[in-house]
Amino acid sequence: MTPGASQHSKGQPGIPRAALFGLCPRCGAKGLWAAPAQFAEACTACGQAFAAHEATGRSLYPALLPVIVLLIGAALWLDDNVALPVWALVLLWGALVPTVVVGVLRLVKVLILAARIARETEQ
Repeated sequence: MTPGASQHSKGQPGIPRAALFGLCPRCGAKGLWAAPAQFAEACTACGQAFAAHEATGRSLYPALLPVIVLLIGAALWLDDNVALPVWALVLLWGALVPTVVVGVLRLVKVLILAARIARETEQ
């Protein structure tokens, strides 16, 4: 076991796996997501409440703003250097932007959920 790891974290999914596959940070069962970036009410296997720990609103701005700035910069760079037709840009950015934003939201929400659960179990 690595230093700092406890028996409680053994066998649990990592943050990226939990975010991508919708695994419960406590028991590893599927069912974390009710919508693309919205938690389910609770885990069906262990009963861990997710909705009570969900980060919403302004608390997610620090994670999303840099991603949005990078996407805008990438769009401007692509337009200057490649000059794709408008229909290709609509298809590209119409698929890429929601995918990236939902992916970042999932990752950040699982990080916040894991931190809040860890803090709750320490008390």
